[in-house]
Amino acid sequence: MILKLMELTLLRSFVCAARELHFGRAAESLQLAQPSLSQQVARLERELRTPLFYRRGRRVTLTEAGRALLPLAERILALEADAIRTVQEVAGLERGRLSLCALPTLDQHLLPPWLADFRREHPGIELRVRELRPSLAVTRAVLAGEADLGFIQFPCELDGLASHVLRVEELSLIVPEGHALARGGPAPLSAAAREPFVWVHEAQDPDHPLYAACLRAGFQPNIVCESGSPQGVLALVAAGLGLALLPRLAIEPRRGLVVAPLTPAPTRTLAVVWQPGCLSPAARTFLEQCRD
Repeated sequence: MILKLMELTLLRSFVCAARELHFGRAAESLQLAQPSLSQQVARLERELRTPLFYRRGRRVTLTEAGRALLPLAERILALEADAIRTVQEVAGLERGRLSLCALPTLDQHLLPPWLADFRREHPGIELRVRELRPSLAVTRAVLAGEADLGFIQFPCELDGLASHVLRVEELSLIVPEGHALARGGPAPLSAAAREPFVWVHEAQDPDHPLYAACLRAGFQPNIVCESGSPQGVLALVAAGLGLALLPRLAIEPRRGLVVAPLTPAPTRTLAVVWQPGCLSPAARTFLEQCRD
């Protein structure tokens, strides 16, 4: 391509001269010396291998080639201005997109107030939040570039992702109202070893914080019923099918249920993960907000 090395500066000089049809006024508008402007126009003509102006003393007119180039050059310069403005808006968080991926309990209970604060500060950023389970699915989505940030619980294989611990959250024992464990004081989780449990389907892996807490307490949970969500688990416990072990974030007030205090309280660790060096300005800002 003849113009593969053509500089935008040359186009700007040409457009200004073509609009003014006077090299002196054009040079003044561009804050250039007139000889410099003339040299730039001459260089552009050499690269195009055709004259763009007729020069008759001080009078300047466009050649046919110059008339053909002018609207195209104006379009190129407008695209340049749009590109610069778009990049500046993204860098300044005036526009852009923030894509998050999270475990359901984190998406529903941890992220909403953070997202509301971010939205108030940066209303031009498009927000996308996707629920996935288990944590490994979240990290895979981040690695695949489907999300800027992922919100998980440990343990989880990070496979080169960076991470930051957000909080250590207590797990709670949920029992029907009137159950013996609801009437006494704090008890170890092992006190529920012989009880039937209602369980979240995804939490049957021994490494999952819920199942691992029971193993550390010296028993395998006697799972008599499963549900796909913490809300379903709570409904089943309220119906009297068994007890449940859930993260604090997942517990919503429900008639007929009691949180039985545990000592020591088992925990799970929540974290945010990302690909190092791959964060957009919006993602970096939201990550800093999460860290704070």
